Amino acid sequence: MVTALAAGGRWKFRVALARAREVLREEGVRSLWFKILGETVYRRLLLLERPLQEPIPAVTARVPVVMSLLQKSEIAEYVEFRGGTDVSEVQSQLDAGHWCFVARSQGRVVATSWAATNRAWLDYLSRELRLALDEVYGYDSFAEPAFRGQNLGPALTAEKLRYFQAAGYRRMVTDILPENRASLRADAKTGFRPYGLIGYVKIGPWRQDFCRVRNALT
Repeated sequence: MVTALAAGGRWKFRVALARAREVLREEGVRSLWFKILGETVYRRLLLLERPLQEPIPAVTARVPVVMSLLQKSEIAEYVEFRGGTDVSEVQSQLDAGHWCFVARSQGRVVATSWAATNRAWLDYLSRELRLALDEVYGYDSFAEPAFRGQNLGPALTAEKLRYFQAAGYRRMVTDILPENRASLRADAKTGFRPYGLIGYVKIGPWRQDFCRVRNALT
């Protein structure tokens, strides 16, 4: 038993060390430092906003796709695309009134992006973000690895923005790790800009949450 535990501990340490080297090589010291803090005492997310009164730019994917809203009859298709997702989880999101925007290539799902109103659950921070009646929260965007780098994410986001603009919403908000430069660049293509920081400091059982924004969400 002791030997097995020791071996498991060494394996986990090697995995963690390899991951740390990868982050250091690809993202730099600052990103590695905040990832370490995120696993220990401090987590934060950058809040971004996109006013919907402004024109939505025409963003085109570099591969031909057809975009639509996920229907309840298509949940199995989504689960196949996002391996490890439970059917009941997707069903609950749709039943709660969330929207899932889907991009298909040759009839197959290759990218998805979700949106919600009223309130949003931030998994990374284990806390809720309350929204105004005219705000919508964009979350959980994902593209199949083979289709990344094809401007697909921004194109799907632009479609989502147009949908909620037509529905009369005032702005869309989202969140992102400040070190995620690729996603920041992608969001900038559709007009998102930072407006605040949300997170917490935690030491043992003590936790202090914070949310610093230019215009507080109500």
